[in-house]
Amino acid sequence: MLSVFFISAIALSDHLLAFCLHITPPVVTVLLLDKGEHLPLILLNITLPLIGFSLQHLMRRRADNFTLRLMRQLYQEKEAFSDLSMLDPLTGLYNRRGLKNRLDNILENHAGSHYVLLLDIDHFKAYNDNYGHAMGDQALARVSVAIRDAVRSRDVVTRYGGEEFLVLMTNVNSSIAMKLAERIRQYVVDLEIPHRFNEKVSTHVTISAGIAPIYDNEFDQAVANADRALYVAKNQGRNTILAWEDLPKAHHPTSGEHA
Repeated sequence: MLSVFFISAIALSDHLLAFCLHITPPVVTVLLLDKGEHLPLILLNITLPLIGFSLQHLMRRRADNFTLRLMRQLYQEKEAFSDLSMLDPLTGLYNRRGLKNRLDNILENHAGSHYVLLLDIDHFKAYNDNYGHAMGDQALARVSVAIRDAVRSRDVVTRYGGEEFLVLMTNVNSSIAMKLAERIRQYVVDLEIPHRFNEKVSTHVTISAGIAPIYDNEFDQAVANADRALYVAKNQGRNTILAWEDLPKAHHPTSGEHA
């Protein structure tokens, strides 16, 4: 009978019910023929495979749980690294990769009127040259916080390059977009970051900005239009915001260097 148990345990190790059904007839037969003379040995033969089954299932369950925990941890770490790769390390804002990720989702799933606000810090090269890059980094970080505080939670704020920022305003009309842009400008002024090299604009850090709507999901064209408005804002004295729609049709300059 021991050989029957052994062979059954190997062949049916993954199917406890099948194992029990397979060994029941020989167990009943042996018990009837033995008449209780070797009952302890028979019970031992029955008990050992059941103990083995229990240990096997316990170990398998623990292995499955460990595998699930490991997969969950790896997924969370992957998500964390993915999130970090989409953020600018200095400001904590989205970088261009993060913007692209959010933009694709917004344009695909959120119908409505969206605006691009392109802005940069006035005379920031002069600020860096005279105050040093460490102070320049502090100014960038503080301006980033001001921009983030001024906009709504659903708007996407990006460090677009150097001292240049881009805000993707979602589901807004032109009036609200301009109000948000003006609030950003005022929040930056209210920081009162000293800037003695801002020429005749101000004694503090200021920003200039251009704003343009996104037509037919043409984001790149909207950025180009906002950049044209920003260029004009720079030439008209800085610390101001201009809408691309308000530019004279004959005065749509090609974007140049923003200082």
